[in-house]
Amino acid sequence: MKIVTILVTVFSVQAINPGGPRVVSDSVNCLNGLIKANFVIPGQLIFPHSINSSSTVLRIRDNILKKLHNSNKFTVQVTGPDIKAVCNDANKKFKVLHMDPFKIMSIANYFVIIVDSFQEFTHIARKVIRSRFWNPYGRFLILLHRLANDDSGIREDVENILTCLFKSNVVNVVIMIPRAQDVRNALVYSWRPYDPPNYCGYFNESAKNRLIIENVCERGVVKSTDSIFKDKLPSDMRGCTLNILAIERQPFVSRYKHDPNIEKTLIKRVLKPLNFSVDFDMILNKFRGERDEKGVWDGALKELVARKGQILLGGIFPDFDVHEDFECSSTYLADSYTWVVPRANPSPPWSSLTAAFEKEVWYSATIVFLICVVTWKILGQISGDTNYNRTFNHCFLNSWIVLFGFPAYMRPKKESLRIFFVFLNVYCVLFMTAYQTKLIIVLQNPAFGYQIKTVQDLVQSGLKYGGSEELHGLFYNSTDPFDCLINDEWIDVLNITNALLDVVVNRNFSVLCSKLELAYLSSVLPELSDFFGRNNYYAFETSTFLVPLEMIGLRGFPYMKNLSYALNLYRQFGMNENVRRDFAQQNRRKRERLLLSLKVQRDKISSLSIQHLQSGFFVLGLGIVGGTFVLIMEILINSNFMQKSVLRLYVMRILNIK
Repeated sequence: MKIVTILVTVFSVQAINPGGPRVVSDSVNCLNGLIKANFVIPGQLIFPHSINSSSTVLRIRDNILKKLHNSNKFTVQVTGPDIKAVCNDANKKFKVLHMDPFKIMSIANYFVIIVDSFQEFTHIARKVIRSRFWNPYGRFLILLHRLANDDSGIREDVENILTCLFKSNVVNVVIMIPRAQDVRNALVYSWRPYDPPNYCGYFNESAKNRLIIENVCERGVVKSTDSIFKDKLPSDMRGCTLNILAIERQPFVSRYKHDPNIEKTLIKRVLKPLNFSVDFDMILNKFRGERDEKGVWDGALKELVARKGQILLGGIFPDFDVHEDFECSSTYLADSYTWVVPRANPSPPWSSLTAAFEKEVWYSATIVFLICVVTWKILGQISGDTNYNRTFNHCFLNSWIVLFGFPAYMRPKKESLRIFFVFLNVYCVLFMTAYQTKLIIVLQNPAFGYQIKTVQDLVQSGLKYGGSEELHGLFYNSTDPFDCLINDEWIDVLNITNALLDVVVNRNFSVLCSKLELAYLSSVLPELSDFFGRNNYYAFETSTFLVPLEMIGLRGFPYMKNLSYALNLYRQFGMNENVRRDFAQQNRRKRERLLLSLKVQRDKISSLSIQHLQSGFFVLGLGIVGGTFVLIMEILINSNFMQKSVLRLYVMRILNIK
């Protein structure tokens, strides 16, 4: 009888012993059952381990780790806790979590964390979050093996763990805890961070009083084999507000409704099926921002790090540093960048007379003219034509007059010279017709001096150059010598409008600018257009580079994948082209209004202007000056004093000869 009593007592104590082998076995079986039901696809699994845990937790970890290895399904990586903790200070400011020193490894698909206190979890979480394998989209299975007299204290720790992970945008997480009344039974908790319209997943929300029992495990057997990682992102946000930080940059984002706002328009269309209410927080006079040597971001990304919004947009093309620290959407609205330099100065007024033909044509025309003069002289001399048609001066002037389309003072008398004269007139008619046709084109499109058209010309011109801060990074580590020079002399530009005014008005700067932004500013800034409606600047025909735009969010932003999927669909449906086409039409109307306000001389108007006649005035002035000079010379030569002087010199020469 005593032996039976002793055995009953021993088994009873063992049954209720929270650290006994049966409790350990039940916990291991529960975890193993949840892993089999929910970690279906093979992948990388992170298994944190620390030596400061209780013996029960250590035994559970050892058994689970053995089962994971025996399954040959996962690539298991064991990691330890960090010295510092996370989520232990409610007043601590958030910052971007940088990675450990670079290691080539894939991101994790699953996380299995077994702890006995919230304090231990904070040290493990900090190490996991700051590791290269960190993946906020992964599935988290946590066992909080903490024993208490009631469940309220444990529930508070569960709420703190869920809230802590949500601050890092982790949504797919479940926590298993042993029940206070029976440690062999366990409850599996989770929550709905996005539960509209009451809860919209804002940064200041917590899991307090929002726990949901996803599953139950009794005596090591999981009650339900259904997936506990159900989609926690509602497809209908029922008017929840999505806070978007928007860098004001034309034509992508503007604070004014009448501006193009092509990026805002596209994002609103993408968010409409999700029933989000969008609130744009405008960021003025700032660019995207760069990361310094200490890993601190400035510019607009500093506002995103401070969690003043959930998404950042505004004509942004992320580089490697941004992709390393933030979550980016799929690409949309590709934009190209090109150098904008001062337009070459107009050629002198008289140049339009010679610019109609190329130099080779002028050389040929001059030679043909001299041949015609000599031919006229020879034919007139041989045929015995009048003395007028045999004198070289008269032949020269007659050829010149006929070339300009006027009749000669005296026509040839002999047949041979008449035939030549007819064909000379035909040649002159054809020549003048071609010249006048090209001259009209030149007058409508005045010529300019040498134009900077290449990066090499730009670097050698002595102009200062620059652009936005993020563009500067594109010239780092380049092997091109001109890129190296640009990198060394680069000037960061905070206001593209002022930079373009320096290009056009002061003519002392060159800016690397977005073509879409340049097109918009050309339609609203009168300084960028001249009297004829042409651009007062010159944009390189070849784009320096072409980049697609992206939205930026904190790493793991839950709806970023949904937005990327929608953006891909819209791109396939031609939404990007539709937005760009609408912008082009609106921009064309704006430029038309601008040119009308400037009273621009249109190409279609045939009336002459002072600019058109500058070349003619120059030639007329040259003729007046030349004729006056020749007249003065004739008067001097034909004066009595000059005649007497010439006669005296002639007589003296004769006497000297005798």
